[in-house]
Amino acid sequence: MVTLVKTRRRINSVKTTRKITNAMEMVASVKLWRYWRVMSHSSAFIRSIEEIIVHLQNELPPEDIFNQKRQGRLIVVVNSNIGLCAGYNNDIFRFANGILKPTDRIIPIGLKGKSHYKNLDYQFDDTYTTLNDKINFGEIAKFALSLYEQFYRFNYESIHIVYMDYLASMVYKPTIEQLLPLKKPAQMNTSALLGPVIEPNAQTLLKQILPTYLANKIYHALLVAQVSEQASRRVAMKNATNNATDILDKLQLEYNKARQNAITQEITEVVAGGNN
Repeated sequence: MVTLVKTRRRINSVKTTRKITNAMEMVASVKLWRYWRVMSHSSAFIRSIEEIIVHLQNELPPEDIFNQKRQGRLIVVVNSNIGLCAGYNNDIFRFANGILKPTDRIIPIGLKGKSHYKNLDYQFDDTYTTLNDKINFGEIAKFALSLYEQFYRFNYESIHIVYMDYLASMVYKPTIEQLLPLKKPAQMNTSALLGPVIEPNAQTLLKQILPTYLANKIYHALLVAQVSEQASRRVAMKNATNNATDILDKLQLEYNKARQNAITQEITEVVAGGNN
């Protein structure tokens, strides 16, 4: 009887776990689809604004200020606020460890990153930890402007962002992108087209458009990271649900055997008592 009670409790516990993981899988699927649609629209805008940036850069002299060598790096590391997403955060941290230098300053976006880096020997800024909570463009624009100002105020060599790039439904990998300084583009072939008239000049316009460009690059990176995170969580919760189902089947079989043995024992005792 004790075995029956313990097995029944385990069955109920696994059933509860399966309901939770199944619900989390459904939530992750909904979020994945929602962020994926926004990400798709953002991709088109990013391509357009990058074309403008490239054209403006091609109008600048080689010794332009945006390509001057600087000192030190600022690294933005995007991770998740909660776990239960398989190796998502560990893959990001492992990738970042391979590129980080002792002199780098880190800005984690995500509570997991804050917990990971706060006890390590890096310069650390947790001001924007929850920036990926609701992905509000207004807050991201403020963050981008802050990065832009810090780049010149502290004379950083470069500013990079590390995040999980989404390639397919079950394929995503960590990547790093340089935000500042702007990389020199390949020269465009302008023989077959007439470029726009730039007023007052390319350098002034580039300085004005850079904060908007940075805000949209970071916004897009956070969207891509969210799609990757939700895809990873959906797969993890699906696997957890399947594992719970397998365990439940085994426990149910164990319970049925124990119940059958208990019934057989009771019948045996009744028969033995009747014979006496």
